[in-house]
Amino acid sequence: MDRRLSWRAENDQGHAILNQLERACLLERVLGRDGYVKLHDLIRDMALRITKDNRRYMVKAGLHLREIPDVQEWAEDLDKLSLMNNSIEEISSGMSPKFPQLSTLILSGNPLKSIPDCFFTQMCGLRTLDLSLTSIQYLPNSISDLENLRTLLLRNCRCLVSIATLENLRLLRRLDLSYTGVKEVPHGVESLTNLKVLALNCKSLSMIPTGVLHGLSLLQKLILPYHIGVPIEEVLALKQLEVFHGSVNGVCDLNRLIRCLQSLGRLSFYTIVLNPKISRKNYGVLPLKRGKFVLFDQDCLMESSIGEGKILLPLDIDKLINLF
Repeated sequence: MDRRLSWRAENDQGHAILNQLERACLLERVLGRDGYVKLHDLIRDMALRITKDNRRYMVKAGLHLREIPDVQEWAEDLDKLSLMNNSIEEISSGMSPKFPQLSTLILSGNPLKSIPDCFFTQMCGLRTLDLSLTSIQYLPNSISDLENLRTLLLRNCRCLVSIATLENLRLLRRLDLSYTGVKEVPHGVESLTNLKVLALNCKSLSMIPTGVLHGLSLLQKLILPYHIGVPIEEVLALKQLEVFHGSVNGVCDLNRLIRCLQSLGRLSFYTIVLNPKISRKNYGVLPLKRGKFVLFDQDCLMESSIGEGKILLPLDIDKLINLF
């Protein structure tokens, strides 16, 4: 994909490519899952046969593997490795594969509980690491050695309760901690000045510390917990923001946010909850999808609007939703 200046331009180009592949019958829609596509089984088998002799790619997905393949099976110039959707529960304690050219590692969908501290020490070229839907409880210290990492996906790692510092991952562009068990924003997030996508919608998160968003000037997509009011001054300073999901502490903050985002003219999708107190009761029903929504509780709205003036709604809003 070509590099685009905005999240929406990248998103539109990605969908255009997927549509072309679907029209050519290289991809097909997943029945019952709107917006999902997949490779047809025959096309996937053909692709794997074509790349079978190219040892730069190893795909062992959905094979019910119980352990990571022996390192001797890995080529020295291995570039991409997918072990997703297997039954791998652990990685040998002393395992430290020496593959400096590995750029993509996908371990998502495994019941993996832990990763040895030394595992990533010799993967200095890694750019994409996907540990989504695993059972890991913590990240190994060697995660700090991945200074070339661009994407770190930990979505739905519900057993993950804490993360050591991320401050060395200065090139990181996408960090997804959605639906993890983390209770604090990881140390060093404020140093990730190249971040474009940050997802922190964790039900167990207790607060967003002041200053975390201050230096993230390139941020284009921000997802915060609905049960925590946003640090409004820091969000208003994000001039590149195009997608926003979060809560504000009252009508005054909502009006300031709407004025700022509409003056920039960049906001493509948003879900804004008027008061974080109401979102904890409705956490499971709040939308996180393509659309433009403002959610409120009628009693809360009347109470918070006293002395704060009229509520300002976005001009392009899709739905105004009363949660009660």
